[in-house]
Amino acid sequence: LKLCLVKLIRDSRSRGVLPVRLGLTPTTAFSSTSRSTARGTRKFPSAMKVQVNVTTIASKEAGTKYDLIVGESDTVASLKDRVAVLHLIPFPEQDLVFDGKVLQDGDKFGDVGLKDGTPASMDLVIKGSEETLAEQLKAFLQARDLSCDELGLLYCYKHGVNVSQALQCLGRSGEKLQDFLRRQKGFQVENNQVALVRKDTALKPFSVAEELEQILKASETGSMEVKELCAKFTAKFNIQFSSIAGMRALDFCAKEHERFVVTGRRFVGLRSASPKWPAAGRGAAGATAKLGPPPGLGLAKEAAPAAGEGPAKNLASTENQQYLDLHARVCGRAFVSGVQQTVNDVVELIQGATFLNVERVVRSGSVGKSTAIEGGADAEVVFFLPGVPPTTQERWLPPLLRSVGGVWAATLSEEKLIDDIAITEDCVRVTAEGGLTVAFRFSPVFGSYQQAIQALAAVARSPEARALLGASLTEERTQFIARQPNSVKVTIRLLEWWRNQQAWSSPKSRPSDAILELVAVYAAVQGKAQDQREAVIAAMQLLATFSRLRVTWSNYYKQGDVPAAILRQRPLLMDPVNPQLNVADPQTFDPAELMEAARTTKSSSKPVDDPRTSPSACAAREPAAARTTKSSSKPVDDPRTSPSACAAREPAAARTTKFF
Repeated sequence: LKLCLVKLIRDSRSRGVLPVRLGLTPTTAFSSTSRSTARGTRKFPSAMKVQVNVTTIASKEAGTKYDLIVGESDTVASLKDRVAVLHLIPFPEQDLVFDGKVLQDGDKFGDVGLKDGTPASMDLVIKGSEETLAEQLKAFLQARDLSCDELGLLYCYKHGVNVSQALQCLGRSGEKLQDFLRRQKGFQVENNQVALVRKDTALKPFSVAEELEQILKASETGSMEVKELCAKFTAKFNIQFSSIAGMRALDFCAKEHERFVVTGRRFVGLRSASPKWPAAGRGAAGATAKLGPPPGLGLAKEAAPAAGEGPAKNLASTENQQYLDLHARVCGRAFVSGVQQTVNDVVELIQGATFLNVERVVRSGSVGKSTAIEGGADAEVVFFLPGVPPTTQERWLPPLLRSVGGVWAATLSEEKLIDDIAITEDCVRVTAEGGLTVAFRFSPVFGSYQQAIQALAAVARSPEARALLGASLTEERTQFIARQPNSVKVTIRLLEWWRNQQAWSSPKSRPSDAILELVAVYAAVQGKAQDQREAVIAAMQLLATFSRLRVTWSNYYKQGDVPAAILRQRPLLMDPVNPQLNVADPQTFDPAELMEAARTTKSSSKPVDDPRTSPSACAAREPAAARTTKSSSKPVDDPRTSPSACAAREPAAARTTKFF
C-alpha cells in the first residue's frame, strides 16, 4: 500500500495534480522554472491553479472537486483527459464551463482569461444520458446475444468503468444492469440473456411458426433435428430462436401441435406433410433401417393389445405422469428463474466488492448445473486468479479467505440481498435473502486441462491439498452435467427430492449431489428408458446395489491416469473429470443406508430388485484394473454388470415405502 501511495503521488505531481483527495499537501507546487538550452536560458509559461467541479446533467449540484495546475499553453482537451483519469468518466460528451462560457477543446488556458496567481473555478459537466449508455451497450450486442455478466465485463474492459459507476453518473445509484436494460425499448432480457430488438431484419410482421415451416419445407425430408433447425433460424435472422419465441424450440413446436410433430425428443416435422424420420439405428454393415412414420401417424389400424396389456400400459402411463407432476412442483419455471437471478445478483455484488484480479468466473452447484429443486438449491462460484501459486494452496488460501471475507462483510453490510457471510476452511459462504447459499472458491489458473491434472497428481498423497485444488476442474465438471439431456436432469432432480425426504443418521450416510448425478447419467446410458418412470426405476436399482457399483469414465482422462489404489476401492464411482477422485470413497461415504432406502422404496408398480439378484450381483468379480473405451459419452463398466446380463429376478422385501 505504501508503494502504491508513493507511486500515485509521483504520478499526480508529474501530471500537475494536487492530491487533495488523499488528504495530502504537496511539498512543492509547479511554478515558473527555468531550463538551460543551447540558445540560453528560457522560462516556462506561468503555472496557474484551477479548481474543477465535476457535475452531471442528472445531478445539478456540485460533485467531486479537483485542484489542478495548468500552464498557459495547456489545452482544454488535455485538462479533460486528466480529470477523466481521476474521476473515471465513461461518457465522452463533456463541457468545461468557465465564467458561464463553454470552452472549446482546442482553447488554451492562456487565451481564456485565466490570470497568473489567481485561482479559477471551472465546471466540468458530463453530458451523458441513458440514451448514451444504451448506445454504448448496443455496440456489444451487434454480433451476438450476451449474458448480463458478459455485457458488464465487456463494458468495463472498453470504458474502464463498470456499469454501476456509469449508472451512478446518471443519477441511478443502486440500479442493476438488468433493471436498466428492461426499461429500455431496444433490449430484450430473458433468463439473464440480453438481446437487441432488431429493426433492420424481416421480423415485422413476423410469425415464428411460419418461418419454421419455411425452413422445414426447404429440407429434403420434411423433418429436421431441433439443433439444426435452431441453427438455420439463427443464421437466417441473426438472432437466437429463444430470443424471439420466448421459449425453447422443442417446447414451441410441441405447443404448436397443429403445425408440427415432435418425435424422439429430437426431431421436428410438419404435420401437413409426410416427414421422413431418421432411423433409430443401423443394421449390419452400416445399412440404414427402413424409415417409417412416428407412432400414431400411420394409416394402418393398430393391432389389438394382448390380454392384460391395456391396463398395465394405463397404469404405467399414470405413474409416469405422477413423476412429471412431481417434477413440475419441485422445479417450476418461476423457481428456476428466481434462483438464477438471485445468484447473478449476488455474484454482481461480490465482484463489485472484490479487490482481486479475477481472470474468469465459473458458476456451479445445482443452480449452475440446472439441477436445482425447491428446498435444496445451492450454488458454487469459482474465481480463477492469475498469478497465484498453482501449488501450496493450503498455505496461501486460508489468509486469502480471511482477507476477502472480511472485506466483503464490511463492504456489503448494508446490502439487503446479503443475509450472512461466513468464512470456512475452503471457501467464503454467502447466504442470500431467502436462504440460498453461494459458496465462493478461489483457484489458480492453469494453461490447460492436462496441467491441472498434473498438479492434482503431484498432491495425490495429501487429501486436503487435493480437495482444495479440485476447484480448478469446476468448469469441466459442471459442463459434464449441464450438457446432459433434459430427461437425465429430470431424473437427477427427482432423486435429489427423494433423498431429501429420507432421514439419514449422519452426513457420511447421506448421498451427495455428485453421487446422484452420476448414477442418473449412468442409468440413462445403460438402460435407455422410454419414459421418466423407467428412468427412475433404473436409477433406484443402481442405488439398491450401490456397494457393488464400479464405474469409470473416458470423457477427459485415460485409465492410466487413475491410481491403482483408487481402482481397487468398492464402491467405485469415479469423478468424470478428476482421475484422483472417487466420489463414493468408502472413507467419506457409507452406502448402507442408501441401499436400504432404495431397496425398500416402491418407485413403480414393479418393486426394486433385490441386490442379491441385481445385475451387479450376477457378475463375477472383475479384475482391479478398470476397462475403458474410446467413447466420450459412455461410462466404462464390466458388461457382465449391465441390466441385460442377468435375467433372473426375485421380489423385493415386503417392507417397502412409496416414492411419492
